[in-house]
Amino acid sequence: MKYTIWRVTPAGDGFPLSNMGVTSMKERALEKSRALNQKLRASEPESEERFIVRDEKGREVRDII
Repeated sequence: MKYTIWRVTPAGDGFPLSNMGVTSMKERALEKSRALNQKLRASEPESEERFIVRDEKGREVRDII
């Protein structure tokens, strides 16, 4: 299975990050999205957007942590 990182709004609209590519490792994709969310919160604390991981079927992959 392939996983892609998306930047999404609270309404659920979003776009895939083309520079992050696609990975077949779920854990690696989740690590990247966590790091991006930390950077986003540090640079734009008021932003309600977030980074998520979606599988190749478009379903959001939840981080257990």
